Amino acid sequence: MRVTGNTIYEHDEHGEVLVIDVHHVFDEYDLETGRGELHSRVVRYAPSWDDYGPMPGSIQVTSTADFREQLGEQVRTFEPLEPQAETDE
Repeated sequence: MRVTGNTIYEHDEHGEVLVIDVHHVFDEYDLETGRGELHSRVVRYAPSWDDYGPMPGSIQVTSTADFREQLGEQVRTFEPLEPQAETDE
């Protein structure tokens, strides 16, 4: 199963989690060629979020392999609300 960002998944330990994104971690990366030596991939996710996005203190990072071991079904795509500025009208 491919893990994608801005998606809510079932997770064995945390229940539903919001996957923020998947990052590639490189040992070396050449900006000119756009290539590098891939070290690993990690998943940033949050077990707590509101309608605007993840709660900062709940963001966790783990390897994609470890994350997939506890991953269940995809629940839905997360579509955050845009903050609205308050007016004095």
